[in-house]
Amino acid sequence: MRSTSVPRWRSDYSAVDDLAAGALVTRYALVADRSVSARVVRELSERVAPVPTRTVVVDDVGGSGRGTLDELLSEARIGWRFVVAGRERTTGAVRARLISAGALPAEIAAVITSPDTQVHDVFCAHCHTTSPSVPVAVGGRTPCAGCSAELTVYYHYSRRHSAYLGYRADSEELP
Repeated sequence: MRSTSVPRWRSDYSAVDDLAAGALVTRYALVADRSVSARVVRELSERVAPVPTRTVVVDDVGGSGRGTLDELLSEARIGWRFVVAGRERTTGAVRARLISAGALPAEIAAVITSPDTQVHDVFCAHCHTTSPSVPVAVGGRTPCAGCSAELTVYYHYSRRHSAYLGYRADSEELP
């Protein structure tokens, strides 16, 4: 598609280099999920050296990882930059949480270490429920966890909800 809001996540470290360009950075916060290897965490930390770095590992942004992330955000000050690494689903959720807490998109670099091309969160445009970890490709169909409607997963990604848009598959056929 020529027009899409699907994020163009980077899997290389150039996003981290762009984050530091021309800015007075006082601290980096490296937020990674458990899929990120120790080698990748070390390489990302070396990339931002000699600026002090705080590393936080999260499992689930909505569950057990929320407290850890909230603790990090309570310490954050002007001059902090955030490097978020991991699977697409976790990275998107952490990024959305950082922005809702007041971070600017320009202060966040996202590095996808293992793309989840077949597992997505899907936001239902009808009942406003987010179905988590749906095994469906963009363009495919899945039932909504909230209203049970058959949804088409659209090429629109909500950075606020960290989910792909789902709309009723038969919506164009309804009177």
